[in-house]
Amino acid sequence: MKRINKKRKKYITAKRTFIAGFCAVVLLFALIRYAFDIPSPISLLFQPAEEPAVVEELPKTALLPSQLYGTPKKYNRVKGVYSWDACFPDINDVQLIAAQKNGISPVQSREQLEELINEHKLVCIAHSPYYTVDKLSHSIPYLVPKAQHLLNTICFNFVDSLLSKGLPLHLPVVTSVLRTSDDVSRLQRGNINATTNSCHCYGTTVDITYNRFTPLVGHYDSQIEPLRWSLPMKQVLAEVLNDLRRQGLCYVKHEKKQACFHLTVR
Repeated sequence: MKRINKKRKKYITAKRTFIAGFCAVVLLFALIRYAFDIPSPISLLFQPAEEPAVVEELPKTALLPSQLYGTPKKYNRVKGVYSWDACFPDINDVQLIAAQKNGISPVQSREQLEELINEHKLVCIAHSPYYTVDKLSHSIPYLVPKAQHLLNTICFNFVDSLLSKGLPLHLPVVTSVLRTSDDVSRLQRGNINATTNSCHCYGTTVDITYNRFTPLVGHYDSQIEPLRWSLPMKQVLAEVLNDLRRQGLCYVKHEKKQACFHLTVR
């Protein structure tokens, strides 16, 4: 009986200790919530639902979607030149003076050109990332360094201009370069317009066709093919040549029968 009473007393004491501790913890939390103004979890359960927020109209200064994600690029307009003959009037006699000033002395045969090539007075233009050289029958792909630099500038500006105008990338095609006296003689047999004292004999002159361009993709498809003979490509090339001519860097003649721009470095 005494053992039962002792157990009961221990149970009652432990119970009272637990209740006292629990009340102390609850009181501590209550004081903390009161001190920091923390809402009761029970009150959150019975809190009335908030009314839906009213969507206000965007202010007039708000950015439009096109402003947030960027606007389509605006390309430059193809202008061309107002007159082929007026903008490119430089005949052979005018270009010949610059050719004699900046070029080599004419040679009779291609064998004689080897010495000039070995002396680095002429540079090969057969391969370039800026243009393509057509299959040459009456000339060879060599120029004096000054003329090569001009050709690179023309063709680089042409590709850059195509990019700015949103046109497919094409490379200009060079159709005639340096000629020897023998080349001129053979050319005169089939072309009565070929002159004996040609600017092409000085390594300062090239012909760039305006009705054929090489696509950068290497072939033509249904979308690019119409541009091959189109006027816009010729107009873009004319813009580039007209700009360089006005800077005093070259003479240019618009050749109708040969369908090319005949130009000489100044």
